[in-house]
Amino acid sequence: MIKIERNETPKVEHYSTSLVQESLKKDFFRKCYICEEVTRHFEVDHFYPKNYYPHLVNDYKNLFYCCQKCNKIKPKVINTHSENEILNCCEIDPSEYIKLKLNINACKVDVTQIHTNDILEYQIKETIKLLNRVYNGENSQSTSCADLKDDIKEKMEEFGKKLDKYQTTKLKNAIVEEIKKELTIESSYVTFKRWIIRDNPKLNATFGNYF
Repeated sequence: MIKIERNETPKVEHYSTSLVQESLKKDFFRKCYICEEVTRHFEVDHFYPKNYYPHLVNDYKNLFYCCQKCNKIKPKVINTHSENEILNCCEIDPSEYIKLKLNINACKVDVTQIHTNDILEYQIKETIKLLNRVYNGENSQSTSCADLKDDIKEKMEEFGKKLDKYQTTKLKNAIVEEIKKELTIESSYVTFKRWIIRDNPKLNATFGNYF
């Protein structure tokens, strides 16, 4: 999950309209707010479920861009009461509290809490549960996590090659621009990429200011 800044202010007559969908595509950069996959195959997700919060059914701030896989995997009871609420990535930056790292040897995604917050503790724990469910298939019968991890692995290998090239080439300007682009909000799985940078002091000194 990555922090999203909403810029669109559509007039919402119904959450399923093309206007809403196009606005969400722009605000979320065509990325699923849960897994960060860039995808055209998405569904409009109600952060607070419409069956429990009917007054928010057409509230744009309650509408999120979600890939079809995550929307099926996400438990329907999430955000139905205070003890199962997750972090709202349009209000809070989840990466301030949660670290994501692809663990190739264990064939899983390490989802680690890095900071505590007395007020947000329930949301942090529930978000970690959801991410483990999506990335690692925990407490889920879905097998889509295997394909998701394969895609993340592919993207991280491509990113790693660019970092290797940066550290070996003398002509750095072009590759620096490529790496900076990989670290922008538009990039798929950018939370993973940013943690690679944060975990390397030399790379963080060069690229840490670009996110």
